[in-house]
Amino acid sequence: MTSFVLYSIPQFQSFLTVLIRVAGIFAAFPVLGSRVVPLQIKVGMVITIGLILMPIVKAPMIPDDPYLTAMGLVSEFVIGMAIGLASRIVFGGIELAGEVVGHQMGLAVVQLFDPTAQAQVPLISHFQTLLASLVFLSINAHFIVVEAIARSFELVPPFGAGLSATLAEDVLRYSQGMFVLALKLAAPVMATMLLINLLMAILGRTVSQLNVFILSFPITITIGFLVMGMAMPVTMSVYQAEFENLAGTFTKILVALGAH
Repeated sequence: MTSFVLYSIPQFQSFLTVLIRVAGIFAAFPVLGSRVVPLQIKVGMVITIGLILMPIVKAPMIPDDPYLTAMGLVSEFVIGMAIGLASRIVFGGIELAGEVVGHQMGLAVVQLFDPTAQAQVPLISHFQTLLASLVFLSINAHFIVVEAIARSFELVPPFGAGLSATLAEDVLRYSQGMFVLALKLAAPVMATMLLINLLMAILGRTVSQLNVFILSFPITITIGFLVMGMAMPVTMSVYQAEFENLAGTFTKILVALGAH
C-alpha cells in the first residue's frame, strides 16, 4: 500500500500540472473553448488530453511550500492561456474585419447576439466568425493546438516559465497583425464602397432632387454582398494561411516564455 501511494503521488502531480496548462488553453481558445461548447465536453477534452500527455511529460516534484506551488500552477495556467490568446488574436482580426465591412455596407445597426461573447455583435462580423470557425475545423487546425500543447512541455518545462526581454515586443507585434489581417479581409469591400460613395456624391450634385441618402442603402448592401461573394475564395485562402501560421506563432511565444 505504501509503495502504491509513493508511486501515485508523482503521477498525480504530473497529471495535475498537465491538466492546469491544458485548462488554460481551453479557457482562452476561441473555437474549442467557446461558451457554445457544453462544459461537460470541454472538461472531457481537457481530461482526455491530460491523460494522453501525462506519460510523456516529465514534471518535477511540486514544491513543499504552498506559495511556490500556487505560483507554479498559476504560471502553468498562464502558459496555456498564452497559447489560446495567440489564436484569439487571429479571430479578433476576423471579427474586426466583419465589423468594418458591416459599417461600410450600412449594416452597423443590424446586430445579433453572440453566445460565445455574451454580447451583441454586428451581423457581418458574426458571419465571418462562423465561417472562420468552419474553415478552422475543416483544415484540421485544431490538431495544431494539440501539437502545441505537447510541444509546450518541451519548450517550457513545468514550473520553468520565465519572461524574456522581447516578450512585450512580440505581443505588440502579434496585436498589430490583428489589424493587418482585418485590413486584408475588408479591403475589397472598402475599396468598392469608396467608389460607390464617390459616384453617389457626384450623382447627388448632378441631380439635386434625388435623395441620395435613401438610395445609397440598398445599393451599398447589395453590392457589398456581391463583392463579399466574389472575394470568398481569397477570404478562404487568407483564413487557411493564418491558421496554418499558428504553429509558428505558438512556437515563438513558447520560446519567449521558456527563455530565462
